[in-house]
Amino acid sequence: MKKISKIKISDKINEEQLNQAMNIFYSAFKQKIRHLIKSREKAVAVYKNSINKDRVFYALIENDVVGIAGLHYENKNFIDIKYSNLRKHFNPLRSFFIYWIYKIVSPKVKEDAVRIDSIAEKEQFRSAGIGTELINKVLEFAKNKAFKEVILEVVNTNPKAKKLYERMGFKEKKHVRYYLLTRPAGFSSEYIMSYAVPHNHS
Repeated sequence: MKKISKIKISDKINEEQLNQAMNIFYSAFKQKIRHLIKSREKAVAVYKNSINKDRVFYALIENDVVGIAGLHYENKNFIDIKYSNLRKHFNPLRSFFIYWIYKIVSPKVKEDAVRIDSIAEKEQFRSAGIGTELINKVLEFAKNKAFKEVILEVVNTNPKAKKLYERMGFKEKKHVRYYLLTRPAGFSSEYIMSYAVPHNHS
């Protein structure tokens, strides 16, 4: 594997980089997304038009997006799917169904917490430490903004990610079992992980 150039973390990107970011997001969560939106083209278009740009950090290598971290805090998620956006691509019934499912699965986040909704990396860079860099940036952001906790969910079929989060100081808070409900999306349970943000008290 060729030497990886320096990873830069940014919260601002251009249009071409946004397309790269959305394709990385789709590839990372394809099984979950295809459960609701079969067409890659439609899914990428819906997500691109639903992104809250102030809720994302991007990992860049030589100006190419190689990873993203989407955040959910203060009642606003990094992806906010609206019915009107879905209607551009689907009939009313299908649009309502997809909208309803997204509303159900989007958890409530406490006022003093930041939730990492999604971490996604470009496939060929998955062992390059991009996830670690992105999480460190989120932890730094949470500390600077005086949040008390960073939370995330990790599915039971991704033990490698769970180990990474534990190494970075996250603790398992809860194990939620969905049984057959989420099987088509590629998992049957998920772990809620929590990181207590350290603050210096004078």
